[in-house]
Amino acid sequence: MLEIIIRGGPVMYPLLLCSVIALAITLERIWYLMRTRTDAEELMEDVKLCLQEGKLLEAMQLLKRTKGPVAAILSEGIAYSDRSKDEIRERLEEVGNEEIFKMERGLGVLSAIVTISPMLGLLGTVTGIIRSFRVLGSTGIETNPAALAAGIAEALITTAVGLVIAIPSLAVYHWLTSMIERRVREMSRRALELTDLIAGGGAPS
Repeated sequence: MLEIIIRGGPVMYPLLLCSVIALAITLERIWYLMRTRTDAEELMEDVKLCLQEGKLLEAMQLLKRTKGPVAAILSEGIAYSDRSKDEIRERLEEVGNEEIFKMERGLGVLSAIVTISPMLGLLGTVTGIIRSFRVLGSTGIETNPAALAAGIAEALITTAVGLVIAIPSLAVYHWLTSMIERRVREMSRRALELTDLIAGGGAPS
């Protein structure tokens, strides 16, 4: 591994930095999304039951014990149950945006790495080719094969490493965004359901 890094030239260092950052973001986001995963259907049924029985405090305690964006939305909706329907919707939209921001944290950097890594690999390709041409220009007919091979190796290694970083990062990025989109749809659905329930008299004012 160390030999590959050395043969890849100076461009390998930012590529390695990109790989470390991409791995860190991937692990952290997976941990966060798994930690905040909840059964929204079951949670909503429990909240409905509490509201129908007039047990707002129990509903709030249940939601405080539950992690995740759906619980945060429902908790805030119940806290605003004495407000008008428009005020509840406005507050739930604010909380929803905050939860989306939490879920998407780091994805912008991951997306940037997907774009930057192949470009850094291309930069390494260019510098490797330049190095090879310098060898050809300085040695003339009697070319040093080892020096020429070093330039070609630099060009190929950086290109390969750039793609090796970008392709998995792109796959992870789309997987995480699709997971977040599903949660956002679930949040919107439960927020609307709670608003209608409160407006319909499901919770005491």
